[in-house]
Order: sequence, then structure tokens, then C-alpha cells
Amino acid sequence: MKPLRLYSWQGVSFKGDNCSGYQLCTHREQGEQQLMAEGIIAYHFKLKHHRLIQSWQLNTLIVFFQQLESMLNAGLTLSVSLNLLMSNQPSLPWRIVIELLLKKISAGEKLSAALSQWPQIFPPTLSALISAGELTGHLPNSCLQVVKLLEQRKAMREELVAALRYPCITLFFLVFTTAGLLAFVLPEFALMYQSLNAPLPYLTQLLISASQSINAILPLLCVLTALILPILHYSDRRYPKWKLMRHRLLLTTPLVGEVWRSRQLSLLFSTLASTQQSGLTLLNGLRLVASIFTSPLWKQSIETVYQRLHTGEKLSQALAYEDHYPSLPLLLIRSAEETGQLDNAFSQLATWYSDQASTLSRRLTQRIEPLMLAVSGGLVGGVVIALYLPIFYLGEALG
Repeated sequence: MKPLRLYSWQGVSFKGDNCSGYQLCTHREQGEQQLMAEGIIAYHFKLKHHRLIQSWQLNTLIVFFQQLESMLNAGLTLSVSLNLLMSNQPSLPWRIVIELLLKKISAGEKLSAALSQWPQIFPPTLSALISAGELTGHLPNSCLQVVKLLEQRKAMREELVAALRYPCITLFFLVFTTAGLLAFVLPEFALMYQSLNAPLPYLTQLLISASQSINAILPLLCVLTALILPILHYSDRRYPKWKLMRHRLLLTTPLVGEVWRSRQLSLLFSTLASTQQSGLTLLNGLRLVASIFTSPLWKQSIETVYQRLHTGEKLSQALAYEDHYPSLPLLLIRSAEETGQLDNAFSQLATWYSDQASTLSRRLTQRIEPLMLAVSGGLVGGVVIALYLPIFYLGEALG
């Protein structure tokens, strides 16, 4: 999905009036075509923000829908609410988007239709929840469901970042410290030892050979490191089965696979709970869930479940055919289908798997920390010992 960009423009309408404004589009030609469809010929089109998607943080979306829900519950109309939000918005890109939303709603469009035109900012799930609220006449409740869904995603993201922060920092320190010692410090010691014509211990000779090899292939290593992500991205697009195979392998990895499974199930059931509480059917909810998953493994699984439901099977039966779902959700969903309380079952499962993902993430971090410390201490300590070990032989060389 191409990122949105914010352009400022000046133009002339078909009636001959001068006009100006802002346009959200992925590239200049698209913006000019949109203005042409509105009866405006743009003669000045300037880029204001290169990648607008970077301006849309999750916190901003949460605050927007929180304020919108409060104003709608207070009895204000949608147009008045958006106008108030626009006038009190300090961020220019955000203010422009609200202004464009207000313009489309004033022209007769529904809020969900206006939001769906910018999936880079408002994911399809949000537009669908708002659409359900418009159909049922409970738009404030749909805004509240959007807030809950976004807050759950924010909490999951923060937990993931917190779990990965320490291992990533330790790994960064380990790699660059060891590489720096081998590439810059060890060669200086090697020159000093060679000038003394002293015999070197085997460990020191081994490290000197490794240092020379690293210095020889360092440019190649830098190039390969820079190309890893582009190569993976290309292989995922060119060979989808390769990405599917990697995700299957990840799911079977001890502890890491369980953390990933729990997070995916938490996202699945929290989204289904929000769609059910907003009035969407189960089929429409599953179709939305499939659209927000980026993993082909889970997307394929949910699409298969959707097809089985479409043929008349129950959700618990459709999930039982897939290998990714434990027995707990199957039992709870089967009971909820008999009592007609699927939304409560989805909420309970979302909370359960969110808590389980947090617990497993902490356990994974607790297991990785001592291992990373032992490896980093062993490598750096080994290099330092190898550097200073020949000093014990200097007495013989000087004598």
C-alpha cells in the first residue's frame, strides 16, 4: 500500500473562480485527477508532507475517536463534532484530514465511506465498525468499539517492544563491540607483537586470523546486511510459499511460536468481539479479520474458516479443521453458539490470549537475558584475554 502524501494546491474552477486547498493522495497525478473530477484545474501543486502515514500515530487515532464518541453522546451532530475537532487540532495534517472528512460528509457521504477512501490512515476494520454503527443507528457505540480495538493493538505493540528492547540492545552491543575489537584493536596489538618477534599463543593467533578475515570481507558483510531486508521483501512478494513456510516454522518454534500464536489469537478474537458488538454479522467480521492479518498463514486459515461458514458450518466446527487453534477457544465458542453469547466469548478469549501473550513474553525475556549476558561476556572476555595473554611472554622476548 503506497503512503499518502499531503499536497497544497491552487487552481481555477470550470466557472473561472480562483480556489486553493489541500489534497490527500499517493502521487501528484492522482491528486490532479481528483481535482479535475471536482471541476477544478490545478496550476500549482506542491508537496507539503512526503510520507503522511508517519504523522498518523495510534495515539492520535485513539484520541480522535474518543473525542468523537463523547461529542456524539452529548447530542452534537456529526458535522458539528468534526468542525469542533478540526478547530481544536494543532497538527496540520490531522486538521486537513478532518476538514476533508467534513467536506465529504457535507456533500452527502457517510462517515464510513469517507474513512474507507484513506485505508493508509483508517484501517478497513475501523471503516466497517463505523458502517455497522451507521446501519444500526448506534454510531457512538461504534466509535467506542473502535477505541477499544485501537487500545488493544497499542497495548500489544507496547508489550512487544518492551519484550524485544533488552535482547536487541544486548545483541547490538555484542556484535559491534566484538567487531570493533577484532577490526580495530586487535590489528594494533598484532603489529606490536610482531615487532617483538615473540611467539603468540594459539588463541591470539586464531583471533588475529579472524580479524584479518573480517577486515577483508567487512565491505561485503555491510552490503549483505543492508540487502537482507530488501531480499526478504522481494522473496516474500515473488515467492509467497517461502513466507508461508517461514511462518509455519515460526509457529513450531518453542516459546517464540507460542507468543506469536497468542498475539495472533488475541488480535483475532478482539476484532471479532468488536465487530459483533457493533452489529456486524459473523461472516462480515471474519472477512474483515482476514483483511487485517499480514501473515499468509493466518490469513489463509481465516479465509478457509470463512468459506466453511459460508457453506453452513458452525464456527466451532470450522475452527476444528485448522491446526492453529487450541481446544480452549473451540470449547468456549461451542458453548457460546448454544447460548447465543458469541460476543462475550470473543471478549473473554481476547483477554485470555492477551494476558497469555504478556506472560509468555516476560518468560521469554527472562530466559534470553542470562543467555545473552553469558554469550556477550564470554565473547568480549575471550577477546580481552587473547589480547593480553601474549604479555606474559614478553619477558622471554625482551630477555
